[in-house]
Amino acid sequence: MQHQFLFSKSIRSKIIPLYQSLTIEQLNKIPNGFRNNLAWHLGHIVVTNDILCYIKTGVQPEKEIPYMDQYKNGSVPEKFIERSEIDYFLNRLLPSLEAIEADFQKGIFKEIQPYATMTFGVEMKDIATYFACCEHHDILHYGNMQAMKKLI
Repeated sequence: MQHQFLFSKSIRSKIIPLYQSLTIEQLNKIPNGFRNNLAWHLGHIVVTNDILCYIKTGVQPEKEIPYMDQYKNGSVPEKFIERSEIDYFLNRLLPSLEAIEADFQKGIFKEIQPYATMTFGVEMKDIATYFACCEHHDILHYGNMQAMKKLI
């Protein structure tokens, strides 16, 4: 798992400068052919890891995740996303992974519920597989972010 955390932190570290180089208007623009904007993608990847690692595993099914409804799977931006909200997610990108890593080290993910995402369709039966899904999910959205940046 140490390597997975390392790669996930690396991907997320690349996301931060992408967002810092764009205006709030650019971050909220939905390019032709897309359903979401760059601001939404940022919130989505932070929220999704917590949903997968805590709620879907059954480890903390009642965990409160800020902005969950606005950024969960299937959602779309319903309003202009303010800079304060974007900054919240930029500031959560790495600490949210570090929190999952710390909980992994504490052993809270020893017993989990199996789950399969609609995106990948692979049944995850252990936390390593859950976290691999999170890592691939981040990479998928990072690719979308790079494509969107070219279009705005």
